[in-house]
Amino acid sequence: MRVRRVFTVLAAVAAIGVACKDDTTGIPAGLEVYTATLNGANERLTPVTTAATGTAIVTVMGNLVSWKVDVVNIDSITLGHIHHGPVDSVGPVRVNFNPPVTGQNFTGTAAQGSFVVTGDSVQTWLREGNAYVNIHTQINGGGEIRGQLRKP
Repeated sequence: MRVRRVFTVLAAVAAIGVACKDDTTGIPAGLEVYTATLNGANERLTPVTTAATGTAIVTVMGNLVSWKVDVVNIDSITLGHIHHGPVDSVGPVRVNFNPPVTGQNFTGTAAQGSFVVTGDSVQTWLREGNAYVNIHTQINGGGEIRGQLRKP
């Protein structure tokens, strides 16, 4: 009887293990993650001297592109985008974040959202390293902090 219980418990544990089987990272198969460190020195044409910094995480899962941009000590956000362009150039806006307008010394989430892509253009730019995040402010309308999106 005791042996039977031990086998029953082992069978139950094995069944649970098979049912819960996934990869060891917990990241779904096919998920692509891109990150960027945002600062004023990364701005092109004219680097910006600012205390503001930020981090961006952009994920791609099939045709769904999602983002979260956190900032520290930034004044009066007006716009935020993903631009198409390499690290050494200024490129066109491809994804609008529509961040809420903020006050002075804002620290927190500046933008969070997602959209379904038609075609694979955004995914292609990300994979090639040709996409960056730019956060604009009242004082620096051309961009206050910027960071190139890369796979970690």
